[in-house]
Amino acid sequence: MPLADLVPDAAELLGNWPTEPRIYSHGAHAFDHLLTMAEVDDLIDSDCLPNRNVRLVRDGETVDDREYSATPDMPNPGAVRQYLNEGCTLSIRRLQTIKPTLNRLRREVARETGYETHFNAYLTPPKSHGLRYHFDPYVTLVIQIHGSKVWPVHRPFVENPVEEYANFRRRGFTTEERKRLASTPPEKVFTLNPGDVYWLPRGWVHSPHNRGGVEPSLHLTFALKQRTPHWAAEQLADVIVSSILDQAEGREGIAPDRLLNDTEAVVEDVRQIMGGALLAMDVEEMAATLRRRALAESPSPAPRLR
Repeated sequence: MPLADLVPDAAELLGNWPTEPRIYSHGAHAFDHLLTMAEVDDLIDSDCLPNRNVRLVRDGETVDDREYSATPDMPNPGAVRQYLNEGCTLSIRRLQTIKPTLNRLRREVARETGYETHFNAYLTPPKSHGLRYHFDPYVTLVIQIHGSKVWPVHRPFVENPVEEYANFRRRGFTTEERKRLASTPPEKVFTLNPGDVYWLPRGWVHSPHNRGGVEPSLHLTFALKQRTPHWAAEQLADVIVSSILDQAEGREGIAPDRLLNDTEAVVEDVRQIMGGALLAMDVEEMAATLRRRALAESPSPAPRLR
């Protein structure tokens, strides 16, 4: 059970996903096989990190890559280290694309859960603060590798957030939510040390920092994007729409006069067709399709209905 290497109660979690933060403590070098500070330093100082994997954060804002890169592909030599020396946080995005051990673990946990997964790493210099308050649309396992980091957290403002809901990426916080963050102490404050794994449920508002640190803080974030009824409905709709194309009536032309002047009747006709397709669906076949799609690296084609 690959997940059990990170959280000892993995078998229980697979049946009852926690909605409250929690910490699991391992030995200080428990995750050296996944990533070390020396490896990250080598990637930085050898100028091996391409722009697609680099995100620099200063005062809570992402640094425009044109500030440190003269080409679309790679940062300028030595630029990433320079920004770190100036107090910026480095986020190495999708680290599994350049670190085989992480990609193997990612794939194993994806097969175990049926969830989409990815790894990022965050390196924050001493006396520094990276991202300001924000929240994520997925469960995050935070694996502290080097140094320490403080995690103040607030309860979710949005219940069960997902990427597709309420224009997530541009939502930000409302004026009222910003006032609450400014005037209300965190619900909890966690300090992570090497070997700690922090379970952060989706939606919890957080702003981790290394302001009191005397050495750099390095942690991995292992994102697990939960499947939801909305996701399952998308797969169901995909099957229905594909099956309607197999029916002659689903390919009939809609006369312009009906389309523009009797649109309610068109909607009713389509609802009847969709309802028939839904009733004709083989539940066992659809269940098998959901399992295949949950476990697939890329979407599989929709099954045809009998």
